[in-house]
Amino acid sequence: MRIVTEENIAKVSFFLAMVVISVITFGVGAYFVVTKFEISQRELGRLETVLIDQKKQDLQADVAKLQVRIESLSRSLQEVRLDQLESTAAGNDTEAAPVAQFLQQKVIEELGWADDLAGDSYFIYQLHDMSGGSNFATMLFNPARPDLVGQQLSTDFPDAKGHDFRKVFMKDIRDRGESFVSYWYNKDPTDGIEGAESGRKLAYFKLDPDWNWIVAKSVYLDSIDLILEQRRAALKKGILIDLAVLAAFFLGSVVLAFFLAYSFSAGINGILKKHRETERQQAGELENLSKTIEEQNKSDRLTGAYNRAHLNDELAKELARSDRYLTPLSLIVFDVDYFRAINDRLGRSAGDSVLIELAAMVKDNIRKTDIFARWGSEEFAIMAPGIDLDQGRMFAEKLRMLVEEYGFSIKEKVTCSFGVSFYRPSESSEDLVQRADAALQRAKKEGRNRCVAHE
Repeated sequence: MRIVTEENIAKVSFFLAMVVISVITFGVGAYFVVTKFEISQRELGRLETVLIDQKKQDLQADVAKLQVRIESLSRSLQEVRLDQLESTAAGNDTEAAPVAQFLQQKVIEELGWADDLAGDSYFIYQLHDMSGGSNFATMLFNPARPDLVGQQLSTDFPDAKGHDFRKVFMKDIRDRGESFVSYWYNKDPTDGIEGAESGRKLAYFKLDPDWNWIVAKSVYLDSIDLILEQRRAALKKGILIDLAVLAAFFLGSVVLAFFLAYSFSAGINGILKKHRETERQQAGELENLSKTIEEQNKSDRLTGAYNRAHLNDELAKELARSDRYLTPLSLIVFDVDYFRAINDRLGRSAGDSVLIELAAMVKDNIRKTDIFARWGSEEFAIMAPGIDLDQGRMFAEKLRMLVEEYGFSIKEKVTCSFGVSFYRPSESSEDLVQRADAALQRAKKEGRNRCVAHE
């Protein structure tokens, strides 16, 4: 019986071709699965970076606002304290240290009474030793953890995973005066079991060299970690499905050679198509997320108006345009009269309602070319291109009357004071803003609920 026959050669050749095609096809499929996994991992990394960068911007802005608030409280309290000292000691220089101690103590007390800080994880350290150590600082303010106030802090204190995160942020404080630090915490602080579930937090620390304070705020990253975990789970599931499909095609190639090429070709095309669709979908999601974050960066969360940073950016552009084309430009700033009294009498939610309704009404009565932004707590600003000083005064007066006649939900009359300034060629945006603010202060001194223009 002949073994080497054309039929046997054909069978062996067919079998070898089947094996070669199977191996090549499986290798190509595995390559695309691995490539898909790597691309998806990189996209997850970019998404995490975008989300954390947004958190960092929010933390930095919140700490900056708290520092401004501290400076404002310090100035107000210092005037009161100096008046007291002048009446008792005729301005004796030996009282400088007691004045500083008095101001720091009073500022902390005032912040402790602030309802808007009670639910947020702000904290303030009194820095003792810039090099760190077992007593590098003392906790002065922490509304979320009042039990920590007054405690001495050590840089050797580790987080939930044993990392010395305080040493990290103190090194940054020494190098550049600020630091972002990510660290781990136990989700159940009362559970002392080793290996308890932990989560991440992100904190921003800023040095105040005048008082040797470190002003900080932290935020939980659980929501970001949950999003990333869900994406990883979906990715893992997709990879397992792809591998299962690939294995089925491989086994099918062994059983039926004729359909091997066709089956694997269809399978690879399916994998590539699914890969492209996944890429397009993830790219679209990332683009939408980036647009949402960009829009949120421009807007005030409460009122929906633009925020101060965006107005400053647009103001710089408009000043350059005005210098180039000699077009007029007016700036209107206004705030709610006796807003603090509204909050004191009716509560913060009533004050928020006034700001929301006021912003909605103003947006309905300005031009599309105007930039309307929340400038401060109860203060707003409107950049009005193409409007001179007289037109700006009439514009502000129209808004003042609309506010006065508007029926707010608090069922009380609400009024606003307005300041208007007109851009002088080649002047800085700070000068333009300062003159508008001076006009606003004059309107308030003259009795409020009026418009004052500063030429």
